Amino acid sequence: MTRTRALRDRLGAWREAHADAARRSLARRLQAPVLSLISIAVLGFILALPAFLWVLLDNARALSAHVDHEPRVAVYLEAGDAEALEDRARELEQRADVARVTAIPAERALEDYRAGLEDPGLLDWMDDNPLPDTLDVVPARSDPETVGRVEETLAREFPGATMVSDDEWVRQLNALHDLGARILAIVAGLLGLGALLVLALASASELRERREEITIARISGATHRFLRRPSLYGGVYGGLGGGLFAVGLLYLGAALAREPLESAAAAFEIDYALHLPGPEVALGVVLVAVLLGWTGARLGSGHALRDAP
Repeated sequence: MTRTRALRDRLGAWREAHADAARRSLARRLQAPVLSLISIAVLGFILALPAFLWVLLDNARALSAHVDHEPRVAVYLEAGDAEALEDRARELEQRADVARVTAIPAERALEDYRAGLEDPGLLDWMDDNPLPDTLDVVPARSDPETVGRVEETLAREFPGATMVSDDEWVRQLNALHDLGARILAIVAGLLGLGALLVLALASASELRERREEITIARISGATHRFLRRPSLYGGVYGGLGGGLFAVGLLYLGAALAREPLESAAAAFEIDYALHLPGPEVALGVVLVAVLLGWTGARLGSGHALRDAP
């Protein structure tokens, strides 16, 4: 019973200490609202840029999905029995990495070609059909790994056949997406590091301005944890404000980009609507901002307290 009561008293004292630090930190920021708003705006601008770039990259990936970009592998074989060609097509369709296979016998290919001519009689002079049997293979997925695996399978199954694949531009598109994601990660990392340093410097400057107060508090027995606590709450407040400001800028930028992006899609006859960032994106931006604010305050206050007399 005594132990439980002692634990309850310690928890109560801990909550009161944190509540007092939170109140003092908030009061200090309300006393200098202009500086507080400036720091919030700086953090918001820094976080809004990579978040907006991510939204554009995500929409570009979604937009590419509206384009018919199914990679196809055409296998050209010597003309033979149409039924045997259909059997080979059905065998290939059983593979998990193949979506569908279309068998095009040479005779059907010639008929289709003849039907597309303005004067079908132009082909009457031919004694033989020069067109091959064709297997039109569509991989189950458009990623380069799946397409490459299908090409290797077809090369083993038909060693003497001629294969033509149109997946090169799909590889290029995926490479551009990967490059954009890598550039975005680098930009976000550099901006995050810059924001962290700015927040640490601001926290250290704030504590240096309270040098006399800190000296008196140390004489009274205050610990580093007690002295640092208001700065940590200040970092959380600044990070929360900066995160919310960044989310507002993100939605504003997405709204401004909606009309030109949808107009560009319509110019290519693509029915596409801009995907606005969801609540999980907004929550992620706010959490990152709070984490940056808390970490920056911890680094800056720790350095300032070590240098304080």
